[in-house]
Amino acid sequence: MIREFLKKRPIYVLLLSLFFVWHGFVYYFDLIPLKDASLLYLFFTGITLLLFFLSLLIFRRYNKAALFSFLLMLYYLFFGYFHDGLKQLSANGFLSKYSFVLPFSLLLFVFIAIKLKRSKSSFIKANFYLNTLFIILLLLDAGLFISKALKTGKQSITPSLSLLSCDSCARPDIYLIIADGYPGKTELNEVFNYDNSLFEQELSSRGFHVIDSSTSNYNFTPFSVSSMLNMEYLQGLHGSNSDKDDILKCYNTIKNNHTLQYLSNLGYTFYNYSIFDFKKQPSLAKPTFLPRKTRPLVSRTLRFRMQNELGHLLVTRFKIRSIIKNLRNLDLKNNSKLFERTKTIAAEHTETPKFVYTHLVMPHYPYYFDSTGKQNPYEILTDEHARNQEAFIQYLVYANRQYLQLIDHILANSDKPPVIILMGDHGFREFGKPVDEKYHFMNLNAVLLPARDYNQFYKGMSNINQFRIFFNTQFGQQLPLLKDSTSFLSE
Repeated sequence: MIREFLKKRPIYVLLLSLFFVWHGFVYYFDLIPLKDASLLYLFFTGITLLLFFLSLLIFRRYNKAALFSFLLMLYYLFFGYFHDGLKQLSANGFLSKYSFVLPFSLLLFVFIAIKLKRSKSSFIKANFYLNTLFIILLLLDAGLFISKALKTGKQSITPSLSLLSCDSCARPDIYLIIADGYPGKTELNEVFNYDNSLFEQELSSRGFHVIDSSTSNYNFTPFSVSSMLNMEYLQGLHGSNSDKDDILKCYNTIKNNHTLQYLSNLGYTFYNYSIFDFKKQPSLAKPTFLPRKTRPLVSRTLRFRMQNELGHLLVTRFKIRSIIKNLRNLDLKNNSKLFERTKTIAAEHTETPKFVYTHLVMPHYPYYFDSTGKQNPYEILTDEHARNQEAFIQYLVYANRQYLQLIDHILANSDKPPVIILMGDHGFREFGKPVDEKYHFMNLNAVLLPARDYNQFYKGMSNINQFRIFFNTQFGQQLPLLKDSTSFLSE
């Protein structure tokens, strides 16, 4: 009975999308939420059904329509793999150019459609083979999922860190403001020939201590933030920002970090206004139609490749304004939302102390504004513009005013003096030519403590010791400091 069903019913056309999402969900285990993966599957299923019914109008036979729509979805979902293979085969790059690939693909599918239309086959063997194949693949991934789930349950993401209770300690509100890609004074002087002293003086006048020669420990955001919040170096890294195991380690560490655990034990309420997900508090930053967390799954689909690799062509040659806005204003929307949420919570009077983590992609590119606050045209916000150092400095000046405005709002609306930590997660990275690796790590680091006790913050300290020193100073801890070091990660 089952064999006959597999021969007659082309369920593989739906199993393809299920396999694609399920396989990716298992491969990136614990990185992609089940809810987001489910929404992605429904999206792909909707596309599949649309293609199937359109194909049915052409072929008038279920099996033919199923096979043709299957091939279209196969091309759509795995386009990146096909395209990357062509790049490796073609020494001069001609076979991998979109001017060849897309017209050739269209002609190929027209040819396949004609052959299917003329074919007298019932495609029973194709049904049985493809149905069986995808059922086996799904079961294999189910076994791998169970194995990973059991293994994860036996592991501790964050080993215990010895932290003392401090019932008598004051519990001021804490604001951690990460200014993404904000370089330190030395880098601004040596690379950009720009003196940022005026901004640092403004911070000092408000009681901040600006740490001299501060550095991050990693040159990419997830690594820098996760190690800082966990107060530990990341172990067993492969050393790449695109390595899925490394990224998974970062995200899991962020969700289970020592800093948040300790502050929660002290009675703090956490407010997540960052670009990362925390337990029971997903990020408010939603920059794309599909859930952002499914990006590892969709990064090689036809839509994603077309959007990213042809986006520049649509912007520079055809100047389609709707495309430009869609591609370029994502971080601007996120910054505005997270900025306003931070101002709102700062003005709210709460019964428990607050720990607010705000992460703004600023002065990191895209450089949306010049120094006067005038918004730059969307058309110029390309990858090449990211290397425009003059535009970066203009945006930095704008960012300085925004951060001072946010700080002043927090200070004006706080019932008692708060803690404010304003720091970059790494230095400037968008260099047009090779530079000393040290510049990738130089970052701004400014701390405001109610008691103005900055004795333990030392010149040249790195992010790994940020909360160790803060906890030692504010909450009477005795955490040893780790050796300051940097790890340069590849893209």
